[in-house]
Amino acid sequence: MINSTPSSQHSNRPLIVFGEDWGAHPSSTQHLIKVLAKTRSVIWLNSIGLRKPKFTLHDFKRAFTKVKSFLLKVGSQQKNTEQAHSEFIIINPLVFPCANNFFSLSLSKCILRWQLRKVAKDIDITDAIIWSSLPTSVDYLDIFGKSPCVYYCGDDFNSLAGVDHQIVCEKEQRLITKSQYIFTASKKLLSKFPTDKVVNIPHGVNFSLFSKYRVQTPCDLPQGRPIAGFYGSISTWLDQDLLVKAITALPHWNFVFVGNIECNIDKILPFSNVYFIGAKPHEELPNYIQNWDVAMLPFVDNKQIQMCNPLKLREYLASGTPVVTTNFNALDGYRNYLQVANEQLPFEQAILLAHAEITPAVNFEQLESINDLLKITEVKNARKHLVCHESWESRASDVQRYLVMC
Repeated sequence: MINSTPSSQHSNRPLIVFGEDWGAHPSSTQHLIKVLAKTRSVIWLNSIGLRKPKFTLHDFKRAFTKVKSFLLKVGSQQKNTEQAHSEFIIINPLVFPCANNFFSLSLSKCILRWQLRKVAKDIDITDAIIWSSLPTSVDYLDIFGKSPCVYYCGDDFNSLAGVDHQIVCEKEQRLITKSQYIFTASKKLLSKFPTDKVVNIPHGVNFSLFSKYRVQTPCDLPQGRPIAGFYGSISTWLDQDLLVKAITALPHWNFVFVGNIECNIDKILPFSNVYFIGAKPHEELPNYIQNWDVAMLPFVDNKQIQMCNPLKLREYLASGTPVVTTNFNALDGYRNYLQVANEQLPFEQAILLAHAEITPAVNFEQLESINDLLKITEVKNARKHLVCHESWESRASDVQRYLVMC
């Protein structure tokens, strides 16, 4: 049973966050910290890695970028616009990823201590709360003395691709022991952790951003056919075999993918009705999804997906756009408002069923009655209503109740 009695009178203690690189497509950690930063100072430590670097061009470029940032500017500091007394500091730690020997870890700690002293002069890091979104951060907790730690677990790192699983698993076990609270992004992750520490904090959504109707159509969207769209990393979690069947069965549809390509896409690249238009800023995504006829979640069925809770599910729903998806656990609670493909309902048929809901709205002159328009609006609003109270502000408020007890 989690203790509900605050142990500190300081509800706005600084946060020191071990997260991914700030400024990319915002993660759940970034969304939560943005809200929490309105009332407290934050030091954000960019990614310290989840695997040892390899002798590849990608890893070389990443290491070069880290070193360049370190040499040019140790940290960037921004005054919080809503609270003049609080600060938001971003540090690029020059540490060895997945340091696993005494020399590399000791050197990494010395460098990180120096970076913190250099830029965090007005923040008492000994009074801070450590927020870890990366198990590898456990090696650096002793820098902060007896500062309490919370572990935000957004993924099952044991099944995550591109991770040194053995090293990360060992470090996660140590982090579990050292953490006062463990927040999980999905209910399926709860079973991994001690019941007296773990709390489920589901993902939220920027409802005002995604629900607001937008008339403008992005110029790089293909025209003339209905659109089935997806945004996010184009990675191995997309079921390309499933997509090939759907794309082949629906040649009169355009399939649009918004995001960085991070895997081999040879299976779907040759189709003339498939478009990869690159990553877009987060605030521009509603312009795309609201101009799609159907939004897709075409995920593979593996442990990583069954344990995840994708941010885009709630963002899709907030837009009101019909959603077609493969089956995974995070759909629970929303299934009645989704078209979930399965063995009896192939993905391409699910797309057509979802589109049938809005087809009458394509040409308002063909509406049989005003009731058709009202029905379409009612269904779209029902999807929006599902997530209208699941804002990041609400989720951060839930987190805050536990932070004040640290």
